Amino acid sequence: MLLIVVAIFQGNDSPDTWFAIQKIEIKGDLKNATVDELQSDYSALLGRSLLSVSLSDALSVALASQWVENAEIRKVWPNTLQVLVHEHTPLAYWGDGQIISTSAVVITPKTVPDLPLTRLYGPEDSSDIVLEQFGLISQVLASSSLRVFSLTLEPRGAWSIRFTNGIVVKLGRDEILERLQRFIAVYKSDLSGRIDQITSVDARYPHGVAVGWKKINDIGLFVAFLYRSEGLIITKRNAGKVK
Repeated sequence: MLLIVVAIFQGNDSPDTWFAIQKIEIKGDLKNATVDELQSDYSALLGRSLLSVSLSDALSVALASQWVENAEIRKVWPNTLQVLVHEHTPLAYWGDGQIISTSAVVITPKTVPDLPLTRLYGPEDSSDIVLEQFGLISQVLASSSLRVFSLTLEPRGAWSIRFTNGIVVKLGRDEILERLQRFIAVYKSDLSGRIDQITSVDARYPHGVAVGWKKINDIGLFVAFLYRSEGLIITKRNAGKVK
């Protein structure tokens, strides 16, 4: 009955013309995407008929936008499509131009926002591995004041961490969490008050860590913190001229 009544007022125009989408209404709690960006992403739906466009087709278009994790589509007659957007929640940066969400999805937004997120790096298609390792490392660090600025997985499988205080720790390929725990013990007992004097930390040793110190009178100092059955042993040697 509705179509017959409309036909009287619309003359010979087809029903697709009567119900062409003229407006896309964006709803949702947007924190990273903007309405203008989403309107641009969804512009392909404009002009299509509400009669012929399926909700699944409209949903596919909605989900193609990088920040959109899920969406709800509603047809508002006669000429509006309403999209309720649920955004991805960013968890960490992935590489230099992508973001990993809390649901472990890697997205590539048009503009990467400046957020206080950890930076994760690794070979292509290794995001799941790096994210899992980041979760385990975060649990180990929970009882300390150390926080990860960046975590890197090298192509050959070696791991390294840069903390927010600037210290970089090499962890190697094996026993990552055990090596990290040894570093934390040394950090709490000997390093936390001397951050600005440290140049490098190598935790790839089976019983301790090696710490490089900034030069004094052009002499670099290398200190090894070794754990043995009798306790903590500290050895020192000059590393020679620092260039």
